[in-house]
Amino acid sequence: MIRLLLLPGLNGSDRLFAPLLPWLDGIQVTCLELPRRGAQDHDSLAEALSGQLGDTPFVLLGESFSGPLAHRLALQAPSGLRGLILAASFLQCPSPLLALAKHLPLPRSLLGHPATLRLLCTGKIEPQHLQAISEEIQRLPSELLRARLRSLANLREPERTLQLPTLHLWPQADRLVSQAAAKGIARHCSDLRQERIDGPHFLLQSRPQACAQAIRRFMAELAVTSPALP
Repeated sequence: MIRLLLLPGLNGSDRLFAPLLPWLDGIQVTCLELPRRGAQDHDSLAEALSGQLGDTPFVLLGESFSGPLAHRLALQAPSGLRGLILAASFLQCPSPLLALAKHLPLPRSLLGHPATLRLLCTGKIEPQHLQAISEEIQRLPSELLRARLRSLANLREPERTLQLPTLHLWPQADRLVSQAAAKGIARHCSDLRQERIDGPHFLLQSRPQACAQAIRRFMAELAVTSPALP
């Protein structure tokens, strides 16, 4: 059986995967949380997490901030890796606005306010999931949040193309990731499937069933086409 390893978005924890997990019943799922100490650029995070992937067959999913991290880990060709999933993600700076945002104050009351989240990130979403997202934003220390925003603002496109089956879960109402950044994924993944889903940036939280169905189809494909699994 192929495992599913999840890498979380900017919040760095497993908490926001809660809406998705019930729809992945029967799949062995593990979340690798992001280190809260040390450098927060994607190369440093990849180095910190590479030893935690394990050797048994797995698919690696990178959500939003962790898409570039997952791509870097995949380029290292870990022995068990069978495929990559990029959820509401990108492989270059996701928005030109980040160049300004990294220098501005971070008003947490505004960033985590439900109205702001609905407008920019979530659209229509269950109230308990909206509350969880707000709490995750409030929980992040300011310096850690700034460090991860700087990583995004300074993100450069990969120098190598990934030769591995890749699924892009592409939210069609994403107001945080530019169309150019989303489309740019195709330049760096030679074996790409794109699943366009009507939803906002927090796609795994707002459209968990549709995302899970796409993930299941992709993993079923890999189980058939990959070399014999132990």
